Amino acid sequence: MSIIRFLKENYVNVINHLEIEKPRKGLFIYLNPFNYFYFRTTPEILNVAKYRMDGFFVNSFVTLVCGLKEVSIRQSFDMTSLAPKIFDYCINNKLPIFFAGGKDGDVEMFVQKILAIYPDLNVVGYCSGYHPDEVIISKIKASKSRVVVLGLGNIKQERTGLKLIKDYEALVFTCGAFISQTANSSANEGAYYPAWINKYQLRWLYRFYKEPHVIKRVAIYYPKFLFKFIIDWLAFKFK
Repeated sequence: MSIIRFLKENYVNVINHLEIEKPRKGLFIYLNPFNYFYFRTTPEILNVAKYRMDGFFVNSFVTLVCGLKEVSIRQSFDMTSLAPKIFDYCINNKLPIFFAGGKDGDVEMFVQKILAIYPDLNVVGYCSGYHPDEVIISKIKASKSRVVVLGLGNIKQERTGLKLIKDYEALVFTCGAFISQTANSSANEGAYYPAWINKYQLRWLYRFYKEPHVIKRVAIYYPKFLFKFIIDWLAFKFK
């Protein structure tokens, strides 16, 4: 499957998909200009994953070019968007969950914060994101979790998720920096972004302020993404 065909056919409204299809297994990733290059050269993940989009720029651009519909909803894996819906889904369906991501101190603090908000959430295991892929996968399998949240950073989380679902039945979600951001957040209910930042859609600017390294990544990868995406789209269109 080509990357453009994947983008046209495999976008998913995560919660609607879970409630209607009730899958027991699946890999749910997000698309951004950083991991696009991995996806376009890894057909194995395109054949098994469903995706959502991270960020207003990618959402708008891919929606327009690929002619997608109903993608205006925000599905970032954080406490102001998708994460609470996934946690509620786990509680309502009695699904045990495993978290992998952040540093050792981060993941413990994260779990404490989440359980304070969702005391009925059945967290059956967690580990930092600094272990090798195989170690993380073995810990997940030993936990017998049915839902897995991977906050391992771009590429590692997608690679680990792909390896995991080859022979393990679980709903696997990639979440980027959600675990470490939540662990180190001082806001109420674990929210990383202040309320006024969310209200005025300034999350990108807030990340520039809080995580200056993101500025360099955006300056490098966004132009590359635009160029490669257009090349891929033209190849698909005139194939």
